[in-house]
Amino acid sequence: MPEQPRKPSDQEQDQSETGPPTNKRRRIGLACNACRSRKSRCDGQRPSCSSCLSLGFDCMYEPSDSATNVIVRKDYVSDLEQRVSSVEHNLQRLNDVLKGHLSPCNNTNTSPCQHGNINVGHSMPSPAPTAPAKASAPSGAGAGTCATSLEEPQDEEGIPNGMAMTFVEEKTSAFYGEASNINFTQLLLRAIAAVHHSPGAPSALDRASVLGENVVASVSQSKGSLGGSATPLDSLPTALPSVEEMDTLLDLYFDTAGVVFPFIHEETMRSTYNECRLNGFTRARRTWLGTLNMVFAMASNFDRDYTTSSKKRFERSNAFYKRALGLCNELSKRVISLEIVHYLILVVLHCQGTSRSVQAWNNYGLVIRSAMALGLHTESTERSLDPVQKEYRRRTWVVIYCLDKVLSTAVGRPASIPDEQMTRREPASGWSPPTSDAADLPGDFLAVSFRMYQVMSKSLAIQYGTNLDHDTDPDEMAHLKASGELRKQLRLWAVNLPPHLQLCDVESDALSQNTKANRLRVILTMRYHNLSILIHKPLLSATIRHLFRQDDTANESSSYLIQLAMAEAHECVRSAQLTIDIVHSVISVDSTSKNNLGVWYFTLYYVFTASLVICGRLLWAQHGDTVVDEASVSHMKFLLSKAEAIFLNLDHENSLVLSCLEYIRRLSRMCGKKEIAPDAASAIMHDNGPSSTGSADAMSFNLDNMDPFQLFASEMFDPAIFEHFHQSPVDGMSFVNGLWEGFPCGG
Repeated sequence: MPEQPRKPSDQEQDQSETGPPTNKRRRIGLACNACRSRKSRCDGQRPSCSSCLSLGFDCMYEPSDSATNVIVRKDYVSDLEQRVSSVEHNLQRLNDVLKGHLSPCNNTNTSPCQHGNINVGHSMPSPAPTAPAKASAPSGAGAGTCATSLEEPQDEEGIPNGMAMTFVEEKTSAFYGEASNINFTQLLLRAIAAVHHSPGAPSALDRASVLGENVVASVSQSKGSLGGSATPLDSLPTALPSVEEMDTLLDLYFDTAGVVFPFIHEETMRSTYNECRLNGFTRARRTWLGTLNMVFAMASNFDRDYTTSSKKRFERSNAFYKRALGLCNELSKRVISLEIVHYLILVVLHCQGTSRSVQAWNNYGLVIRSAMALGLHTESTERSLDPVQKEYRRRTWVVIYCLDKVLSTAVGRPASIPDEQMTRREPASGWSPPTSDAADLPGDFLAVSFRMYQVMSKSLAIQYGTNLDHDTDPDEMAHLKASGELRKQLRLWAVNLPPHLQLCDVESDALSQNTKANRLRVILTMRYHNLSILIHKPLLSATIRHLFRQDDTANESSSYLIQLAMAEAHECVRSAQLTIDIVHSVISVDSTSKNNLGVWYFTLYYVFTASLVICGRLLWAQHGDTVVDEASVSHMKFLLSKAEAIFLNLDHENSLVLSCLEYIRRLSRMCGKKEIAPDAASAIMHDNGPSSTGSADAMSFNLDNMDPFQLFASEMFDPAIFEHFHQSPVDGMSFVNGLWEGFPCGG
């Protein structure tokens, strides 16, 4: 037991009354809990008194409810002041080091739900409410909504660390194989260099092989990419627009993209949407809400009734896209479900039209892995499902297969789904729900599209070696045989089309009569001619390689094969011409989004691909023989002027469309320019007069000017390609602002 304090004697009391004590005990304001309970003396040391230290007790100081005047030691307060001063000093040092590395936080005083009603046309935000709006079933337009309860737990975004680190600029290297437009354009540019005897042209010894090389490109990831920075519009992933706006976007999606890619069951989607509307979006699945935002992102991207400005549509679409990423980006890597697969497919389709080709390719890989993990590639997982669920699982897998062939063609990379995995997975043609008597037009369209993409798959395998490797010594006889066989299969496919999905010709009334069936017929026709270009492009490439090689090693038998290849190459040019004529015929009558062309960025891909072929034919007619084929040159320039009119009317203020326009203008000018002496090359740079195609100024063909073309960026329209051109006006757009990061992909 600790020694009890003794009581002072009478003598000591007398001394205390008459004079100061010799050793007065220091009083403390508060004893620790342990000393108070034991009624022992406490010295008040912090954080632990000496008595608790010696006995091994936990020392805690808790003032009683009756304590009104607690005395705090001066040295304790001084110690706290020193510690606070040290913390402030360290924070100031960190603030000085990190200044400029961390962006300021958004103002949190404004309720994020206020930004749910996306209206990018107004620059002034609506005033912040005095209290956050309660999520309820919206009854009027213009009221934003927030989903307040998600069934899946939300993943927190990564918090930036406090390291004083500056990241260097990242480089993206991308491979583009033989089937891609970039590879074909590279062939044209090498041929142009050979025609004009450019020092940048390959030597005669290696020209035959170099003219067919694949392209590995490297490009900087621009800080001013189209992805944009976070804005108040997309500050909260659960924010939603008004009910009227959501209804409009849902209708627009299922009337356009939902018909061409019918993998989402409309009745189920709308049923879930109505349930969430009734409960004020207070309870919703995270995956479903992410899919809904991607539906809105796609619909708003081609909603020209909202605004004709592509820039404003993109801002609106990008807000939905950012919200969908906030909801499902990390979840899609951890969760396997049909909704996640649908979400990822929509991300791929959306990225194809927003200059995010790298994201489209990478997300597509995740689509395939998730779909296979879900068992969409096999029938064994469907035994316990109802007919509607079975059919839409099958449709989802077929859409993934079609995207596989489209992306493989667009970027020239190996496909991921072999045809063997599509056995017994074809969508049911003419299928319709038991409760519906209407014909299933989207299902029929998907079924015939699937069979057409099977022909495309054979072309990629036979003619392009599945984009795995390039044959340095191409076999013209093999190309001739393959093109003839595949052309027969493609025409047989066209003959067997159902009556309501027959192909259109240029004079068809279906081009101007805007109906859902006619729109699908026009889209099928463009897909048909695009596949015909793919099938016959190896013969056009072989013709260009032969005409613009400078060695005379070709023997008599190979010359005979080249003559046959030239004859077959005209099929490629014919399909390109019909593509331009059909699109021009439609857009001349009706340039609105209500016409029969469908989604604008797929039309852009078809017309751009056809324009490249026409440029190749122009180069052939102008420089392929000792005598210029004036009739063909004139006709090709006329077709390119039609293509230019298409680009100008396809969309407004669309940087991707404008870059396609400028690219074709300049490429056609180079292909159609007559051969000139090196001394006169510099004079062309100052010739600002428009050509017959309205093209921009030509370039002088020297090593410096060819470099940007030989070293393609990872995207088709990198501004560096145009470094050595004089600026050509395209509605005031500049080619130095780094906007063109992507290239159109097929559909």
